Amino acid sequence: MWEDKETTAPDPSVAPDGEQPSALARTDSITDIEETHKQFGKIQIMTMPELMETRFRVRPAVIDGLLPAGTYLLAGAPKIGKSFLVLQMAYQVSMGAPFLGFSSRQGTVLYLALEDTCERLQKRLAQMTEQDSEHLILSVFSETLDEGLTERLSDFWSEHTDTVLIIIDTLQRVRGRTPDNGSYAADYDTLARLKEFSDTYGVTVLVVHHTRKEGAEDVFNMISGTNGLMGAADGALLLHKDKRTASDAVLEVVGRDQPQLRLHLRFAAAHLCWELLEAETECYREPPCPLLEVLSRLVSEENPSWSGTATELAQCLSEMDSSRSFTPNWIVRTLNAQQDTLLRKYDIRYVAHRTREGKSLSLRWDGVRSVSYTHLTLPTNSLV
Repeated sequence: MWEDKETTAPDPSVAPDGEQPSALARTDSITDIEETHKQFGKIQIMTMPELMETRFRVRPAVIDGLLPAGTYLLAGAPKIGKSFLVLQMAYQVSMGAPFLGFSSRQGTVLYLALEDTCERLQKRLAQMTEQDSEHLILSVFSETLDEGLTERLSDFWSEHTDTVLIIIDTLQRVRGRTPDNGSYAADYDTLARLKEFSDTYGVTVLVVHHTRKEGAEDVFNMISGTNGLMGAADGALLLHKDKRTASDAVLEVVGRDQPQLRLHLRFAAAHLCWELLEAETECYREPPCPLLEVLSRLVSEENPSWSGTATELAQCLSEMDSSRSFTPNWIVRTLNAQQDTLLRKYDIRYVAHRTREGKSLSLRWDGVRSVSYTHLTLPTNSLV
């Protein structure tokens, strides 16, 4: 299963000093609640205090501001340039390079190009860049979901635990043929099975799909199939053009964990890649969190670590900023809920664990976690 870098088992939750531990399993999914909690069939319940005391696993975005962790659709008309877009995405994420101007998290990327051939992929990549990526893994064959696709993806993850993104191109190639294909239930179940894999292993899954010919007031209603696909997915990206022969296109982005974006793109035929012309919707900026702001002064490159109890941390922060009130309970609740922001924005990793003396919090400056794209030496015809 998916784990934090420094752990080999789910982390226990840490409540403020002296409180009894919650029995809730500390993983990234509520489906992992321990059996000691009251259960009604498959319904496993927790109280609000138990929920707020829980430290879930951090699931950083694959592409900041564009592709959060989860399961997503990328839809567009046939031959509009979807495969070029996802191949470009796969390569740049595998290199830790910005994608359309958005920073990415480097890791292994598996691209299932199920409508392509190896020869075609070779030609496209040769035209896109002269620098190979050892972290980009490709296949033009795959089982369907009914044939055990998620099991094979699990096997792949067991050998490539640094995998951050799996791209399936296209949905129709893996969903197979069942009598109820085209129903809401069938569409929902198809994406739900991929989402279950994504949530279990912490790997973002992007599924390429087609749109209908007829237009719609809401562009996302153009996605082929029923609303079951959007209902099960965490979000969607939709690529569309005013004219099929145009080199310009619009990429619409919507998701549960981000505001809607509209990106104006242009296809650069010389490099077979898309370039960002304009972001019509301003990128979402999270409001500042007072606790995280102060923690960024406590833990930094100059002072890379701090550890102690929640009470000791409250006292320390109060000395640093007497204008605010810091309580142990509020600190733990906020850290549990904002640990992903603390890591992404301030490079500070939060860990909670138990000792013989009680509960302990640790904060560690993580520094630069990936190579900047500007440090890569690429030839002149490489991706931009």
